[in-house]
Amino acid sequence: MIRSLYSGISGLRTHQVGLDVTANNIANVNTVAFKAGRATFKESMAQMLAGPSRPAGNQGGRNPMQIGLGVAVGSIDTMLRQGNLQTTGQITDLALEGRAYFAFSNGGSTFYSRHGGLQMDSEGFLVSPTNGFRLQGKQANTSGVYTGNEVLGDIRIPWGDKSPAKATDYVALQCNLNSDSQALGTVVHTNRFLIQAGILETGTSANNPSFQAYDRAKLNDLFDVNGNSLGIQEGDVITFGLADPNMPTFKFAVEKRDLLNNGIKEMPNVNELKQGVEAYLNAIEAMHLSANAAILNGSMEDKRAFVNNYIDTYTGGGTVSVGIDPVNGGFTVNNGGTNDITGLHAKSSRPGSNSYVANAFLFPRNIADGTSVTTPGLRIPASETDLLSNLLDAAGVSLGFTDGDTIDINGIVGKRSKETLTLVYNSTTTTMQELMDSLQQALSLPPTDGTFYNRDSISIKSSADLVNDGIPVGSIVIRGQAELAFALDSVSAIAHPADPNQENNPARFSSNMIVTPVQDARNVGVWPTSDVVFDDSGAPHNILMKFTHTGIPGEWLWEIETVGGDEVILGGNRGRVTFALDGTPSSFTFADGSSSFRFDPRNGAAEVDITIDAGKPGSREGITQFHAESTTALTGQNGYTMGKLSEISISDNGEITGLYTNHTSKSIAMIYVAEFNNPAGLMKMGDSMFAVSGNSGEAAMYRPMVGSTTKVKPGALEMSNVELETEFTNMITIQRGYQASARVVSTSDQMLQELVQLVR
Repeated sequence: MIRSLYSGISGLRTHQVGLDVTANNIANVNTVAFKAGRATFKESMAQMLAGPSRPAGNQGGRNPMQIGLGVAVGSIDTMLRQGNLQTTGQITDLALEGRAYFAFSNGGSTFYSRHGGLQMDSEGFLVSPTNGFRLQGKQANTSGVYTGNEVLGDIRIPWGDKSPAKATDYVALQCNLNSDSQALGTVVHTNRFLIQAGILETGTSANNPSFQAYDRAKLNDLFDVNGNSLGIQEGDVITFGLADPNMPTFKFAVEKRDLLNNGIKEMPNVNELKQGVEAYLNAIEAMHLSANAAILNGSMEDKRAFVNNYIDTYTGGGTVSVGIDPVNGGFTVNNGGTNDITGLHAKSSRPGSNSYVANAFLFPRNIADGTSVTTPGLRIPASETDLLSNLLDAAGVSLGFTDGDTIDINGIVGKRSKETLTLVYNSTTTTMQELMDSLQQALSLPPTDGTFYNRDSISIKSSADLVNDGIPVGSIVIRGQAELAFALDSVSAIAHPADPNQENNPARFSSNMIVTPVQDARNVGVWPTSDVVFDDSGAPHNILMKFTHTGIPGEWLWEIETVGGDEVILGGNRGRVTFALDGTPSSFTFADGSSSFRFDPRNGAAEVDITIDAGKPGSREGITQFHAESTTALTGQNGYTMGKLSEISISDNGEITGLYTNHTSKSIAMIYVAEFNNPAGLMKMGDSMFAVSGNSGEAAMYRPMVGSTTKVKPGALEMSNVELETEFTNMITIQRGYQASARVVSTSDQMLQELVQLVR
C-alpha cells in the first residue's frame, strides 16, 4: 500500500517538473534567440519480489517478479533548431544562420549567446543589451588591414576616426567623342547647266572631230532636249532593233572599261555607242547583200551569228554611216545602202530609264536608202571650258545672253557683305571658268575649302565625283571656308541685259544661278569635361580638359588647364588622340613627350602627378569615337580629402566596415563566432547567455562563412524557436498525467483508511 502512495507522489513531482519546463518555454515565446527546453521522464527503481528461475525438467522457467517504485526526470534537453529571422533594419541587430554562437566577455570570463541585438556603449564597444558584456572579434589596424597578429578581444567602433587625404594619381576617360565634329564650311550649288552633245570644245577645230564634246560625254551623263536624265547606269543593256522581229538586235552592255589603256576604267561614251550602232546597221545591210541569201531566211541563230561576227570585225567604211549632229547632239543616220532601214528603235533594260532612252533615240519609221535622218538632241553636263554662249539651263533652254550683258555677283561672308563684282559677257570669250573665277573673287574664297579633303572652293559637279551628296552633275558648287566666321549667305549672280529693249533676256541664267544650300557652316567640335582632383593635403583643384577636332578624320587635340586656382602646370597638359576604324583609341600622346599630367598646387603640398587612362585599342571601356553625341567625361579619379567615420556596415561574413565622409571605406573589425562539439551541453547562465560545461566541449572561434558555415545576417534578429502548438499539447498530456498520479494518491489513502477501520 505504501508503494503505490509513493509512486503516485513521484508522478506528481515529475509531472510538475515537466509543467515547469513547458511553462518556461511559453513564457519565453518572444525572447530573442531563446531555445525551447524539453523534459523527458524515466522509470524509477523497482523492488524484487521473486527472482527469475531457469527451466528444470519438465517445468518451464519463471520471469522475475518486480514492482516499480515510481517515475523520475530523465533529462531536460535544449532544442537547438534554428529560429525564424525577423527583419529590424537596425544595422547592429545581428542574427546567426547556423549552429554557432556570438562570444561576449565581461572582462574575466567568456559567455556565449545567440542574442544579437547589440548596442553601443559610450566608448564605442558593441555590447549585449541584457548585461553589457562586450562582443568578441578581431580589430583591424588603423589602415583597415589585418596583419595576422591580431588576437580575439573586445570589438570597438572608433567614432571620430579619420581617413587621411590622398593625392590624385589616376583619372580615366570614358564615353564618346562625336566623329562628326570637324569644322564645316557652307556648301551651296546652282541648278544644272547643260550643253549640246555635238558642240565642239573651246579651242578645238572642226577638222579634228575626235575632240568633239561627245567624246567626254559618258552614257550616264546624257540628258534629253528637255533636260531629263536618260538614267543610264552601269549594268544596263541598251538594245537597238528593227521592225522585223526576225532580224537580229544589237545589245550594248554599259560597263566600265579601260578605254585608254591607262589602267583607269571609265563608263563608255556616246562615241562608242554611235560606232556600235553604225556597225550594226552595216551588218544588216551586208546580210541583205550577201551572196548566201539563205542567211536572210535562215534561223535566228544564223542571223545573230552573222551580225555579231560582222560587228566584231567592222572597221568602218560601210554604206551606212552614223554620226553626231553638231547642232543638237543627236544621232545622224545616213543610209547609203540599197535597202530601207525600217523601225529602228532603242530600249533599255532598266525600267526607270527605258522610256527616256527610247525617246532620246527616236528614229523615223522608215529611213529610205539615200536619205539622212537625225534623232532628237542629246545634252551633257557643262564643263569649265564651255562658253556661256553654248550653255543651256536645266530645262535645256538657251540662257539668253547678248554681248554686253552684265552679271552682278555678290554675297555675304561671315555676316559681312561683299562688294558687288560685275562680269561683262562676251559670246566668244566668256567661259564657265571665267564665271567661276569671278565667283571666287567676289566671295574672297581661296582655291580650296581648307578641309582634310581639300576640295576646290568653286567647281562643277561631275559624275566622276562619287560622293553621293545629292548635288546634280553640271551644277556650280560653291564651298566656303570652315567655321562660322566664313559662313556664306545670300550668294547670287544676277544677269542684266545691256539694252532693256533687246530681244534676248538673260533671266534664265539668273534663275539657274539661284543657289540651293547643301551644308551649313559650323565651328570645329570642342568638347570640354571637368573634374576635381586632390593634392596630398586633401585640397581640391578644378581641372578642365578640352578635346578639339583637328579636321582630320579620327584625330583630336586635347588640353588640360586648371581653373580658379594658383596652380602652376609643370607639363603633360596637351597632346593628341587618334582613333582606329573600330572607334577605339589607337594612340594617346603627349605633346611634350610626358607620360602624365603634372602641376604644382602652390599651397605647400607636393607636386601632383596624374596618369590619364584613355583606354586601349580594341577596347570600348575608355573613350570611343562614333557618330553619336559627345559624352566623354573624366571619371574614376582616385584622390580624396580627409574624411570622418560616419557610419558602419556589417557583411554576411561578419566584417564591420567603416564608411567615411570622403566616400572611402575601410575594415574596422571582424566578428568571430564560437562553435561547440555539443552545444546542447552549454549551461544557461541567465540573460540569454551560456557558459562552457564539462560536456559541451571547448569553444572553437571561427570567422563566419570562412572557418564556420554560420552566416551573419545584419539588420535582423533570431526569434524564439518555441512552438506554442507543441507546448499546449504537452501541457494537456502533463495535466492528465498529473491528475492520474493524484488519483493514485487519493485511492491509496482510501485503502489505508479502510485498513485502519478494520479494528472497529
